[in-house]
Amino acid sequence: MAINEIRQQARRSAAERVARLRQQRADLVRQQEELSSAVMTALAERDALVVDSERRAGKALTALLATGLSVLEASRWCDVSTRDAARLVRLASGEPRRQETVGADE
Repeated sequence: MAINEIRQQARRSAAERVARLRQQRADLVRQQEELSSAVMTALAERDALVVDSERRAGKALTALLATGLSVLEASRWCDVSTRDAARLVRLASGEPRRQETVGADE
C-alpha cells in the first residue's frame, strides 16, 4: 500500500470520526433544548394554575369578609395567616401581584 493511500485512508477515517462526533453533539444539544422547553412549559403552566387558584381563594375570602368577619377571623376560619389572607384578597380585587424576592439569581 502506497503512503498516499495510507494518508487518504487516515484522512477519511478522521473526517468520518469528526462527522460522527459533530452529529452526536448536535443530537445532545437538540435533546437539551427539548428538555429545557419541557421544564419551562411545565413551570409556566404551574404558575398559571397557582395564580388562578389564588384569585379564586381571594374571591371566596372576600365573600367571607362580606359576611361580617374580620380578616383575622376569616384567616382563622381558613387556616391561613392574616398576611396571606390579605394578599389573597388583594389579588381578587385585581391588584397586581408584588414580585417577591426568592433568590439572588432572579
